[in-house]
Amino acid sequence: MRPTFARLAQAAKGHGGHPIHIHPPHIAYRVFATGLGASMWFFLFYRARYDLPVLLGFRHPWDH
Repeated sequence: MRPTFARLAQAAKGHGGHPIHIHPPHIAYRVFATGLGASMWFFLFYRARYDLPVLLGFRHPWDH
């Protein structure tokens, strides 16, 4: 162990054995979260395709 890590390990001696163990999420939740995130970005890009010129002032909404 490098001296820096050894000193930190000695300083934290009484703080081991943490009672909380966080389990990793189930694969279904990870896939669902990725799908929701992707659909959010697809929707944002879809709306930006039509609304961004109006938002930036390049086109007025009443002009067709």
